[in-house]
Amino acid sequence: MTDKAKVTLMSFGFKYGMPNANYYFDVGFIRNPARENGWGFFSEPNEKMYRYVLEQESVKEFIDNVIPLILFLISIDQHQVFAFGCNAGRHRSYLLVEKIARVLKEKGVVTQIVHRDV
Repeated sequence: MTDKAKVTLMSFGFKYGMPNANYYFDVGFIRNPARENGWGFFSEPNEKMYRYVLEQESVKEFIDNVIPLILFLISIDQHQVFAFGCNAGRHRSYLLVEKIARVLKEKGVVTQIVHRDV
């Protein structure tokens, strides 16, 4: 990966409007931890919630597919903003962005994280 490539990953809540980004992903398909397992809407993301989200088979498949797409897109245009949205942007998109950022950083991609609605 080129040293010049820079990715911004943003989590956001659709109910607060669309952010400025190059690419958008609706991650509302992820089972919502704020509605399950006793977590509430104002629960802070933690390690248990992180595992709950990332262990969902659909999330694993999404990550396996979105990482190569991001890598391809930054190979042709080095400064990109990828926005991942769910209803409020506090749990599902937040946790997904953290995971994707970790993977990209391991691959040497300069990655900035913005959690717009947290």
